[in-house]
Amino acid sequence: MKKHMIIVLCIAVAAVLAMPVQTGLMRPDMARDTADTTKGDDGQAPSAPTDDSGEGTEYWALMVAVGIYKNNPDMDRPSMLEEVERFQNMLPVSEHWSRDHLKVITRENATVANIVKGFQWLDEHEDEDDISLVYLTTHGFPILWDLPPFDEEDGMDEALATYKGFLPFENPWSWEPLANPFAIMTDDMFNVMFNRLESQGLGVIVDSCHSGGFDDNFSLARHPGTVDMATEFAGELRGTNRIVVTSVPEEDTSYGSYFAHYLIEGMQGYADSDDDGMVSLEEAFYYAEDIIERETGMDPQIFDDYPGELTLTEVEMPPSTPDSPDGVVVGNVSTTYTYTTTASDPEGHDIRYHVDWGDGATETTSLQPSGEPVTLQHAWQQEGTYRITVRAEDEQGATSDHSRPLTVTMAGSGHTVDQRQVEEWYGFLVNDTRWCAQSFVPDVSRLAKVELGAMAWQPDRTVTISIREELDGPDLTSVERTLSGESYETMWTGFDLPDVDVTPGQTYYIVYGSDVAGWGTGWAVGGGNPYADGAFYTSGDGGQTWEQPDDYDADACFVTYG
Repeated sequence: MKKHMIIVLCIAVAAVLAMPVQTGLMRPDMARDTADTTKGDDGQAPSAPTDDSGEGTEYWALMVAVGIYKNNPDMDRPSMLEEVERFQNMLPVSEHWSRDHLKVITRENATVANIVKGFQWLDEHEDEDDISLVYLTTHGFPILWDLPPFDEEDGMDEALATYKGFLPFENPWSWEPLANPFAIMTDDMFNVMFNRLESQGLGVIVDSCHSGGFDDNFSLARHPGTVDMATEFAGELRGTNRIVVTSVPEEDTSYGSYFAHYLIEGMQGYADSDDDGMVSLEEAFYYAEDIIERETGMDPQIFDDYPGELTLTEVEMPPSTPDSPDGVVVGNVSTTYTYTTTASDPEGHDIRYHVDWGDGATETTSLQPSGEPVTLQHAWQQEGTYRITVRAEDEQGATSDHSRPLTVTMAGSGHTVDQRQVEEWYGFLVNDTRWCAQSFVPDVSRLAKVELGAMAWQPDRTVTISIREELDGPDLTSVERTLSGESYETMWTGFDLPDVDVTPGQTYYIVYGSDVAGWGTGWAVGGGNPYADGAFYTSGDGGQTWEQPDDYDADACFVTYG
């Protein structure tokens, strides 16, 4: 079995070697193929690149962020998609970069075939006068053998998972037991594609576990006696113009997308250590390294074989993150409410604000003076709980992070908002054995509806919400609903209850249970005892027994309506 898998992966490497070499022209069928791989969530392909046949340095980027995985949603990492969006929005702020010189491959488009086509696109467009940047973020892991050119001291190549990179069952031939050998790409495969590029400078960013193993060509380049082996396998070895930065060493695990986050922040201008108004990949790396080592204990790596500094961006500081919007948090539908926020630009540029009202409506203001409060108004038409977020953009196009959300609840006709806890900090799994509960004290005499900060990252998860007078007692009322989702984002979900009479001032319990096994749904909670009139409980046996978690001074996210 192992022999067969090695043969399959060798064939895959050979297929990469068969990629057409740089010609300066793009075949018509190639244009159709690559356009498909760059479609975003809206299904729209970007405009075709401008003519790159003239003289001068052009900047090209290929960005691959998988983020979701077909056969194993538990491996999904939304932060990968968030950071690649920040990256592709940040680069065009610089005069070096044009949007049509960026190819972004994400989600279900991030297959082996499409990633190879992405490298073909890059190879077709870049030339020896240009600068290229490759950003790769997904899960990484060793595989239990070393493929040609047999360059691994530990006998294991490193691999990155694509969209289909995980199996729903275990694979005994990988360090990662769920790895799909037919949908992973090894460090050797990437090095083959890197080596085909002619750019005068190549920056490679790998944000994944075990990403330090992606520097293999640098160890070869520094030991001339081994170059022939690489040349025999990959053709011409082109490594002397390359910088590779990785989130962790070869043997370590990377957590979150902190590395990419701070690299991007550095490239906005915070990493300009020599105050020359420009930011190089090296400066961005050392800026990010200092923060990451201090805050996470991770140990980013750099392999620098580029003469001088690989400059990527000009300094264009983004505005500060806007203040969380200030205004009414409990109101009524069809009523206009006013909110204020403010942000400052370090360079004094005017600022426009992008507002997400949480109900599908968005708004962009006109340019406002830096540091001056801006007034926003909105009316919600449907009963529910919504998160308002704001992002600032200066007149040069540099954008801030999103503000902390302001969570508001709007009651519909005939309803009033009674009890409410909307602070989010963590999520607790709910399935057929792990149930959760939250106590509360009503001020009304009849409950009509409960709204929960639910989470669903798999489809078709049936949950049951009930109200009890005693935690281990019978249900006073209950309702069943099916939840579906693709991420760990909190979804404020309403459960219309058969009206139940309650006694104001008495303690009651919301019980959140399910009869579906495995991972797939949860309940968001806030830390630091945000709801003083209740407590949070968990059960490990489907609601038979209950306990308050010792390590969490938590309360679940909920709203009750009378």
